[in-house]
Amino acid sequence: MIRIKENYLDEHTIALEVDGVLDQGAVPVLESVCERHLTGERRVLLDLEGVVSVTREGRTFLNGMREKVRIDNLPEFMSFQHKSEYL
Repeated sequence: MIRIKENYLDEHTIALEVDGVLDQGAVPVLESVCERHLTGERRVLLDLEGVVSVTREGRTFLNGMREKVRIDNLPEFMSFQHKSEYL
C-alpha cells in the first residue's frame, strides 16, 4: 500500500511525499501522478522518507525516473550506486 501527498511548493514545483511500500501495485499509481505533473511542465520532487520497502519493480521505476525528477530521502536500504546489485 502506498500513500502519496501532493504539496505545491510554487507554480512550477510539486513535492510528492511517498509513504508505504513501492511495489508492482504502487508503481503505476506513482508513475501516473508523476507523469501528470511532468506533462503540466512542473518540476517534481519525490520525497521517499516514508517508504519502508521497495521491490524490484519499484527500484526499476525509480531508476528510470532519476533523469526526470529529483529524488529526496532515498531509503538507506536502497542505492543507485551499485546498479547490478540493486536494480
